[in-house]
Amino acid sequence: MTGFGKSLFVACALLSGAYAHSTTTADVDQILRSAELLRTSDPTNARQTLDKLENITLTLKQEHQYIFIKAYLYAIQGRLSDAISLAESIKSSPFIDSNTKANLLLANMHESIKQFGKAYSFLYEAIKSVGDINDSTLRANVYTVAAQLHISAGVYDKALNYAKLIAEASKTDRELCISAVLQTHALVRLRQSYPVDLTTNAKNLCEKAMEPLMAHTLQQFKAEVDINTDPAAVKASMQAMLPELEQIGFPYAILRSRYFLGYAQLQLNELPAALAELQQVQQLAAKLRDSRTENQALLLLAQLHEKQGDTVAAAQAYKQHISALNAYIDEYKQRSVAYYLAQADFMESENKLALLQSQNELLQLESKLQRDEKVRTGLISVALLTLLLLVIYVLNSKRVALNRLATTDFLTRLFNRRYFNQTVSRQLQNRRQQDQHSLVVFDIDLFKQINDQYGHATGDKVLQAIAQRCQQHIRKQDILARMGGEEFALFLPGCDLAHAKHIAELCRSSIAATPVQLDELHVMVSASFGIASSSNADFDKLLQQADAALYRAKAAGRNCVEVAHSGGQTDNV
Repeated sequence: MTGFGKSLFVACALLSGAYAHSTTTADVDQILRSAELLRTSDPTNARQTLDKLENITLTLKQEHQYIFIKAYLYAIQGRLSDAISLAESIKSSPFIDSNTKANLLLANMHESIKQFGKAYSFLYEAIKSVGDINDSTLRANVYTVAAQLHISAGVYDKALNYAKLIAEASKTDRELCISAVLQTHALVRLRQSYPVDLTTNAKNLCEKAMEPLMAHTLQQFKAEVDINTDPAAVKASMQAMLPELEQIGFPYAILRSRYFLGYAQLQLNELPAALAELQQVQQLAAKLRDSRTENQALLLLAQLHEKQGDTVAAAQAYKQHISALNAYIDEYKQRSVAYYLAQADFMESENKLALLQSQNELLQLESKLQRDEKVRTGLISVALLTLLLLVIYVLNSKRVALNRLATTDFLTRLFNRRYFNQTVSRQLQNRRQQDQHSLVVFDIDLFKQINDQYGHATGDKVLQAIAQRCQQHIRKQDILARMGGEEFALFLPGCDLAHAKHIAELCRSSIAATPVQLDELHVMVSASFGIASSSNADFDKLLQQADAALYRAKAAGRNCVEVAHSGGQTDNV
């Protein structure tokens, strides 16, 4: 799963390793080392081992290691508030091992509670330290968390590179297991497939390293691909791992296994078992604030109710699914913006450091050349000024790019929901504009069937094609946005109802007239439109009227334009 709770599940499984070094008391070091080694494979035993140090005086380095292990064990129990409090206390530890591990743990915990800005800031703090870390296992853990959080942000190519760096940093069975598992995860998201030799090697390495949680995680990543081709195998795999996951007690791992179990039961038409399983998955996902799994479970429940012939329950589940999907999309956008802002801040700090080093070198050079001609001094000043102007230009360019990212839908390059809502609301609130304005909402008919039949990559190409076709029929002052999923909106300032109907019909006919061509594949597409027009309505009211017209267009057989009039009535076009 792409974060939203899963990142903490995977990263907690990944952060295990022994970092303790000899200090003044060898027995204490050995206890700490044992507890740290056990914390993922046998957390109960790790807690019991750590309890032996309750009344023992520790050195500062031992105390910081003790705090980290305790914070980690709290995190794996789901006691995130206690875990964050402990990890915060050592994030600035003078010992690089302790502060790096604390930053990595904080990154994953904040990601799991959807504080994405903090999560990526803590990650980049750890990345800054990687060059100064002597411990190869800890370096591998930095790359491990970087790979997982890049997967959560949807930056799969970088995640794949970080996953490969894990194996380069450390050659232990455990790190090689982690590297192979995360490479599998990134490739599943990039290509919707996985190399069999890679997953076989990962399974063997994880078993050799005695990392059952990582082995189960691998099976869950494979299930994303196998669920449609071999649901019986997925069902057997999930049923086999659940007892051990229940014993480990990590809720996010249990949630994903139960989700795939319910999905497999649905595919195998074991409807009563699937219904019971998926209902519990949806409730647990809501409790854990895992919006992705909740959204997926609601969609499966809707499909299950349809199979049972319960149209009322199916409609209710679809309605909940759409609400959850919109929340997931908004959350994904927040995560993406937080990632790119944190990356820009990291690059800015690196540029500032490089600039300070350059300035220091130039000052030293200047002191040596004070006796030289003034021309040379002038050349140095010009070089420094040029360097400063270049850095300022680069940083300003990054800020402009980030602002564009915050207002643009990454797939279609149209405006996004946030920009559309804010801009249209502001224009409608401007009392000096008394002209009539129109709002058009439309979505692709039977878009889920396109995704199911041809795959999500084809669905993405269809969304891009529709955005391009509609842009050809609108004016410069019009605002066209993707609101989420297959839904679009178009604001037509100063445009009356008749002209709005004409523009909507142009868009509808251009979508339906020509199939979307993808290599040798031709996909027929249509869309339904709803229009509302007013000279005094606020944004929410206008959107509500347009939505009502859109629903009427769907009910009228799709691929048509419906117009809302005052009083909520609609006309078919």
